[in-house]
Order: sequence, then C-alpha cells, then structure tokens
Amino acid sequence: MPVNKTEKFEVKGNERFTNAFIAYIMGFVGGIPLILMKDTDEFTRRHAAYSSVMGFFFWIAFMGAWHMYPGYPEFGWALYVLALWYVYAVFGAWKMVRGELYRIPVIDGLAKKLINALASAV
Repeated sequence: MPVNKTEKFEVKGNERFTNAFIAYIMGFVGGIPLILMKDTDEFTRRHAAYSSVMGFFFWIAFMGAWHMYPGYPEFGWALYVLALWYVYAVFGAWKMVRGELYRIPVIDGLAKKLINALASAV
C-alpha cells in the first residue's frame, strides 16, 4: 500500500481556498469546525480531519521538543518541528486546492474515526 495515494475530487468556486486555509493553516483546531458543519462535503471533512490529526501530532512533538531538557525550554528543536508542520500545512492546502485527497495509512484510519465521532456528536 503506497504511503501517498491520491484521489481526485471536484470542488467548485473559491470555497476550497477558504476551507484549505481554515483546515491547514489554523492547525489542529481549524479542522474541527469544518467537520462539525452540516453543509460541509466529504472532501472537505476528510482534509479537515487529516489536518486535525496531523496538527495534534505536531503539537505533541512541538511540546516534547520545547521541554526536551528538564528545567528550561529549548526552542531550537521546536523550530524544526514548526518548520515540518509548516511544510505539511502548505502541502495539505496545496493538495486541497488542486482537488486531490492524499492518504497516509495510519492517519487515514484516525481521521475516519474522528469524522465518525464528531458526526455522531452533532
């Protein structure tokens, strides 16, 4: 199973630019409102879930890098994590604007569980 399998979707109008910005640039918090909205299509929900799951993992990695050495925060390694998150956010937003859905095997399962859990909550 390839790590980066893409799927094409048709998204019309400027809505995809707005949704890409909300989902990816705002971190793991930005995807939650897009999942909870009732008029959001499946394509946007999947990207929002990917953004939320990956953003959460990057946040955990950032906090671990920030507090790597006990006693004082170390911002050097945390900058690397922030740079990786930024590269991922730009990649995800670019894929969303192009109308493609990529799949990362473990993250895909977690994203589907997040969509199902939040869909049943609404």
